[in-house]
Amino acid sequence: MSSPLFTSPSGAELSFQNAGAHLSRWLVAVGHTPAFQFHHSDDPVGTLCTLHLPYLGPLTSDPCPSKSLAKQSASFRAVKLLLDSHGVDDRFLPTPSKPRRRARDDIMATKSKCNYRWESRKLLIKDELPQGNGSGEYACQTTPQFWNECPAFAAGEPAYASVLLLAPTDEKTYDHPECRPMCLLTTRPLPFYEKYNTVEVNLGVGEQPTHRGCMKMINAGPLESLDDVQLGQTLRFTERLMRAELQRPIKADLHRIKWLLLPLKYGYSSNRQLGPLALEDIAWEQVEAIADGPLAVPFTFRNQNDLGAQCFDAMATANSEMARRSYITAVRQDLNPNSPHPEQPEKTILQVIQGETSMFPRLTQSNQPILQVETACLAKNGSYITTFTTPSAQRPKQYLIPEYENRHCIPASIFRTLTVFPFFIHQLECMLIAYEMSTKLFGSLLHPEFALQALTAPSSLNVTPWTYDRLEILGDTLLKFFITLHVYLHGGGSNSREDSLKVWQDRHRLVSNRTLTANAIKLGLVDYVRDKRLKVKDWIPRDWELDVSSGQIVPKKAVQTSHDGPEIRRLGDKLLADIVEAIIGASYGTDKDFDNVISTLIRLNVPLDLFTTWDEIKHVLPLTDECDDTQEDGVDAEKMDSLSTFEILGYTFKSKRRYIDVISMSKQPDVRRIRENYKMLGNAVFDLHVIESLLAKYPEEGPGSLSNMKTFRTTEGLRCALTTELGLQDLLKDGDERAERELSRATYFMRDAKAQADAAGLSEDEQGGIHYWDNVAVNHFTGSVIEVIYGAIFQDSGFSLEHTQRIFDDHIVPFTEKYCKGPSATDLHPKGLLTRWMQAKGCAYWKLDAVGPKLCEGVVTCHDQDVARCKAFTTHVAVRNVCEEAIKRLRDDNRIKDICDCPSFKDVIPEDKTFGKMR
Repeated sequence: MSSPLFTSPSGAELSFQNAGAHLSRWLVAVGHTPAFQFHHSDDPVGTLCTLHLPYLGPLTSDPCPSKSLAKQSASFRAVKLLLDSHGVDDRFLPTPSKPRRRARDDIMATKSKCNYRWESRKLLIKDELPQGNGSGEYACQTTPQFWNECPAFAAGEPAYASVLLLAPTDEKTYDHPECRPMCLLTTRPLPFYEKYNTVEVNLGVGEQPTHRGCMKMINAGPLESLDDVQLGQTLRFTERLMRAELQRPIKADLHRIKWLLLPLKYGYSSNRQLGPLALEDIAWEQVEAIADGPLAVPFTFRNQNDLGAQCFDAMATANSEMARRSYITAVRQDLNPNSPHPEQPEKTILQVIQGETSMFPRLTQSNQPILQVETACLAKNGSYITTFTTPSAQRPKQYLIPEYENRHCIPASIFRTLTVFPFFIHQLECMLIAYEMSTKLFGSLLHPEFALQALTAPSSLNVTPWTYDRLEILGDTLLKFFITLHVYLHGGGSNSREDSLKVWQDRHRLVSNRTLTANAIKLGLVDYVRDKRLKVKDWIPRDWELDVSSGQIVPKKAVQTSHDGPEIRRLGDKLLADIVEAIIGASYGTDKDFDNVISTLIRLNVPLDLFTTWDEIKHVLPLTDECDDTQEDGVDAEKMDSLSTFEILGYTFKSKRRYIDVISMSKQPDVRRIRENYKMLGNAVFDLHVIESLLAKYPEEGPGSLSNMKTFRTTEGLRCALTTELGLQDLLKDGDERAERELSRATYFMRDAKAQADAAGLSEDEQGGIHYWDNVAVNHFTGSVIEVIYGAIFQDSGFSLEHTQRIFDDHIVPFTEKYCKGPSATDLHPKGLLTRWMQAKGCAYWKLDAVGPKLCEGVVTCHDQDVARCKAFTTHVAVRNVCEEAIKRLRDDNRIKDICDCPSFKDVIPEDKTFGKMR
């Protein structure tokens, strides 16, 4: 069945493949959840799909051989009908006559009134943000420019060596006795070596779980010129090695390929002093034997000494190039062909090998020893990295008779190392592309490994620490930190009189995903994104050819070359925004270089026009703002006497005026404005310390758990608990009677909640996950104290993070480690649980509201029916309580089944309490 194609008057094409996307956009615009109904057709035989369109009625597809095609056909006909009825324009973009209403009462989501205010604020700057398309097609680089610049190999011309050392685990121990060091030859030195003598290439092998290894590359400088004979042997050695590793008939042309391989001698140490590699370091005898000798030779089994020598570092195989190979692990002198098989004692080894129908010749020597072997795991099966995950004693063993086997020409240690070669060369090429990006766009600021991680989407490699996810979280925090710092300085510091709404708009405009996406496209960063995973079974080295005999079918898929142009990829806007943030995180690096971050932000078109280095920040504000304050600055003598130390959490303030502002509860507009400015700055500093701490402590955690843990450690409730725990509320002054009373109540209830949590008896194994502050009403003033202090100390210390970091390590980390949830905990806030459960159930017509301001009431409605109502003194507690009650009624009592009639509603999902009973 050929798929029809329709072209609109503007030239836009509609096909079975894209009709669903066009229809989905229209359905979202009108606020309708579609319901596809399938039924069988007898004449003609096929499957029909019926779709009900709002305002237009039912529509049925043509008979199709499958449900998938029937659904595509229905979507295709629906979009054509919408075009005729002016529901979409001639580019198939929605233009509904009755669009979805946006009034507050019709927003079916989880928005409290504070969320509505947030949405209304975003609408104020919506028109100022770049246009977002959701996704787009971009030309992505898939071929390193480096290969194109490398000349062909030629006798007498220099070749540059890189020593390859394999660590088959993520522990990165490279002196592995079973893996031979190898040498990679190129006609140009790898560009990394301009700044780094060693580069580690991380390798991820397999799926669920992904096993990890690493190949270390060491710059070994130019190798002595190879003559024609040596170059020819190197080519034949490399070719035979690749054919064996890939189990494919491939061949190489010396004038086209860009790399060659050579083995190093036994005993080559990675600890030797870095320097040029000598020809004497190469195992030329083995190169000659593999390049010019037979593929396999029979074992000399009559002499045990000769057999033992032949089995050293050897592989057993049949006398065929593409036959299976096995690593010889032992020569069993205690066994012979007639011995009971170690794993099948009821049979002899000979009987097990011969099977039911013997095709083997009669043995000439019945008492020959037995070869104990392990099957070699090729790249397509996971390589030696997968093998090494199983302890040697637990690996499957086989027992072979030497007379029936042959010794393969490639030593086992060389073969083990090169089983990972497809993974290695793929990652190396990706790293070369990332380095080219770093050089071209960021002046080589990024480390090659971090640059690759920042560009690698999870769809390309499913190893959490090696994709952009973790760097994106760090980059997001760094972006917020520097934008906040820039806005703070631009307004004049703590004395800024900028309107708070304008400040928020300026910050949001700069950190918006739309802005970041537009910056990525404008800079050309989008050209370097890695979003496709390596398919090892289909992999052939770049510039190599299939050795196709006459009469054989040539594969349709062309082999990659060094001259291939970019490939068209569809990438989402959110992905591009995340990668921009990951690039920012990558620029921070392990040395935590703020100058690199600032330079990267400027290259990403982030308008930081007040400073270009970290040292310049302290000189932005006037010096008078940093001078020590005295009585002349407005601090009366009585206060000076009572506050003689001017110290908070071990830090002594230089500016006495700043200290007074920090501890003041005064409601005077100027004091409140100063506190708000400090709070904005301190919030960014606090977030940076939190995320750095989490990334260091949990190097293997993914973005979900990191995001949850960051949220747990930055809530207003936690900051209230910290203020009480550290006794900071006792420092506060100048509050009126009401403020003092509210502060006392908040302190009392927080201490009471902590006492109850501690009385529950925390053992060492139960540390974390208490969150006793969740059920305590939040006092907004108390919740801001720690952020105000952080912002004030940061400025008072000349914008140095040393003092805030010390306070964080000494006072905050011990508290969060004891009481905050760890990586295994999910977001257990009832609002989050309710939101995810309703989304999983497919209910779109529900909402959460919290009204106040005096006695706050939380309300959850579903399909215009009140599900739960709860009152509390604060919005925070009201929302928590009403969500808990809604979960109990909708999920636990299964009331949602009688309320929800959404077409997408699911009766049973795994999250249901009754899931096990109803299956």
